[in-house]
Amino acid sequence: MSAGVGLNKWTQGRAVSRRASSKGEERQLSQAQTRERDVCYTTERHVTFGDRQRGGMQPTWPPSFCFASSHTGQNTWRQPPQNQIRMRKTAPRALLLSCVLIALCHPSATNATSSQGAFAAAKDTAPILKAPEAFHEELVLKPLNDGSVYSHFQFTTHIGTMMDEEHFDGAASNLFKHYNLFPRSIGQILHSFDVEELHLTFTQGRWHYGDWGYPIAPSAGTGVELWAWLNGDNSQVSANWKGLTNTLSGLFCASLNFIDDTITIEPKLSFRHEGLYNVHSHSPFSTQQTSSADSNSTNASPKRLRYGSLPHENVCTENLTPWIKLLPCKSKAGIASLLKSHKLFDTRFYSMAIHIRPVCEDEHCKVKSLELVQTISTVFDMARKDGSFNWSISELFERDITQACPLATTSKVILHLPQTTQLAHQYELVPFPPQGILTVGSTEESRQEIAVYDLKTLLSETQIDSPFQLSMQWQDSRPKSVRAVSPGIVAHRYFTGYGQERGGLAIEIQNNNAQDVEAIYLDTLPWYLKLYLHTFSIELDGKTLDNHRDLVKKMLYQPAVDRARPAVLELALVLPARSMVKFSVSFDKVFLKYTEHPPDANRGFDVGCAVITALLPRERGQIGYGSLDHMRIYQEREASLVQSSRLEAVGEARQDEARQDEQDKIRVYTETLLVSLPTPDFSMPYNVITLTCTVIALFFGSMFNLMTRNFEVVEQTKPKEDKGKGKKEDATK
Repeated sequence: MSAGVGLNKWTQGRAVSRRASSKGEERQLSQAQTRERDVCYTTERHVTFGDRQRGGMQPTWPPSFCFASSHTGQNTWRQPPQNQIRMRKTAPRALLLSCVLIALCHPSATNATSSQGAFAAAKDTAPILKAPEAFHEELVLKPLNDGSVYSHFQFTTHIGTMMDEEHFDGAASNLFKHYNLFPRSIGQILHSFDVEELHLTFTQGRWHYGDWGYPIAPSAGTGVELWAWLNGDNSQVSANWKGLTNTLSGLFCASLNFIDDTITIEPKLSFRHEGLYNVHSHSPFSTQQTSSADSNSTNASPKRLRYGSLPHENVCTENLTPWIKLLPCKSKAGIASLLKSHKLFDTRFYSMAIHIRPVCEDEHCKVKSLELVQTISTVFDMARKDGSFNWSISELFERDITQACPLATTSKVILHLPQTTQLAHQYELVPFPPQGILTVGSTEESRQEIAVYDLKTLLSETQIDSPFQLSMQWQDSRPKSVRAVSPGIVAHRYFTGYGQERGGLAIEIQNNNAQDVEAIYLDTLPWYLKLYLHTFSIELDGKTLDNHRDLVKKMLYQPAVDRARPAVLELALVLPARSMVKFSVSFDKVFLKYTEHPPDANRGFDVGCAVITALLPRERGQIGYGSLDHMRIYQEREASLVQSSRLEAVGEARQDEARQDEQDKIRVYTETLLVSLPTPDFSMPYNVITLTCTVIALFFGSMFNLMTRNFEVVEQTKPKEDKGKGKKEDATK
């Protein structure tokens, strides 16, 4: 039960109780009033309620504002009415004196509270809360070379900006106990399971890198992918990971509870910190990359990584609905009003994700906050309907944007224009952006033109009252001069061999860059595929290499344990320029128990995709990987939008500037595979049952007839001759 609605109500209840007792009416007081005794507690950094075991809280006399909490769990700041303020004078002088002494002596008295929830410290060493919460929304649209339209929704929420490094403890910080824009359900999950960083992605379909380039935000393989950094030792992290998967399963109506120990891994090279602790080099050969407890503080608690995926998980509207409920404006206003499930799932590719991480707000990482990024990426096949490349927002989503989200600090629509000057006069953009066409990129290959629309300005009362509409109409319905995308890294993975006893795995990685590329290959294979590492071979441009140390700088292999853990293979590679690298390995297929087969055993078993993390030259990465592009634009033209466009690299500000300007980090996901294991004849029991039942039926029927029939002897009588017939015979004679 909540314990904090305000000291004023507590004193008011005591005064009413004394008056009622003097009149003999004490029994008429409701139990609700009796339970509603509230004390405001203050700690060194925050105002909280009801949790006496954390922070060493002491009751203090509150200022003119008090943090209120009702039985519904909603927290609000309010100022007590004047009549209730006068009622405080009825409190005992001893209680008042003790509260004043505690308030003066306790360190928490150095913190001041305001109606906006901001805390100011009286001491220099105390933390300062600045801009507690902020929300940004943006929609990125990009026509693809095959006529499809790529749309990327991004909603960013910040909470708890701090200016004291030693007091910041990520999601477990006491700053994240009070919520306004930040979803309370997510905050409670982070706090309960001591999560430092979390990434959850639902994907339907596969991203075609060869046709579409790289996505604006990191995508994932088909199904569900979950990875998180958690605080604590190994046993504690394992328990928190299990609780995290089960809780997220209930929150998003998914089967995340099936991510158990048999499919959970702890990568050593891949999936490094994306946020506050991403202070080291991107290089996969850095010694600090292999540590599970790397952080920017020697006194910080150890942090461990957990990764799991469900390639066979289906994504549907039941997952989208709770995702939308996490937004401040839901789908009632702003860019989120375009999220119509009927249109989103009728696409060639659909990806929905949440990314939570602590981030640095300045170059020296003195100001930090917790960032929640919610993204939805889709690829609409416009040519499927009538073969035309023309499109509009109302045609894509069957909805219009009537207003920006009132709670959003910024609300933008960004359009990536076709990347060739030959198409400049072959399409018409309506409306034309008020700020004109912005161009980024220093070379012809990396040049990108975009159009930016500020919904806060366009949909204000001083501008237009009609819904925001954006369309692109081509003079030729099917233009032929759209430039094809040549991605820097292309990867494919497939099974080799035949039969249901043995097989092989082959991976092809093609480097289209003009220079060598560092990459990390991560592959997770289920325990029922027994790898033979001595069969590992590698080819470069079709030639088998006897010594592959020049290509494979580091190899980490974790063998599988039956029904306990999967096999993990991690390779730190150096891919030569303009080359094709292929490596393969053989495996055996395990005979499973008949109870371990799914109902559709003959369909096969899904094997999750492999992940390749690579460092690409910035010019090549800019072709399709746009998050860093328009982040750079707004740093130069609109600094206020930097907060909402940094999914990949805000925490990288402390890295070496020269290296940061040269390379971008990307992830490439291979195909999801389907393996056929030795399967028993599940029809045999049916055949046995039917044959047995048939024999029993015949035997039972015969015996039943023999046992129930009554046999009687019947005398056979000669039939009487027809007299008329005999007379005719005599006459004939």
